[in-house]
Amino acid sequence: MTDKEKYLKLMLRYWEAETTPGEERELSQYVASTTDPEFDEIRGVMGYLSIGREREAKRVRTIRAYSFATVVACAVLVAIIGLNIRDARLMQEKDICVSYYYGEKINDDGAIMNSVESSLSDFFGKSAN
Repeated sequence: MTDKEKYLKLMLRYWEAETTPGEERELSQYVASTTDPEFDEIRGVMGYLSIGREREAKRVRTIRAYSFATVVACAVLVAIIGLNIRDARLMQEKDICVSYYYGEKINDDGAIMNSVESSLSDFFGKSAN
């Protein structure tokens, strides 16, 4: 049996979906290397399927890249939100009342409240009691 006869039989088995992946690779290598017109149809089909597999592999890689980018973006977002929540809690624990009276910084809550009451009583013309 010649190579051509062997590959013609293999081609018939391929059309019947009875070939193994190894036989398909062997057939595709032979078909790519021959110019025999009897193999034109299978050359076209195998070339088309080969391009389809390549495109599918690229699509899968692209989806994986987008998935990785999405995971990284979500992790950064969670970290930013966590830091903001932590900072907000720290600020709530440290409620500080500060007032500036004639350029002087006042931190004493009692003195600040007296100053506010005095300003309000002057504004409304009533006593602060």
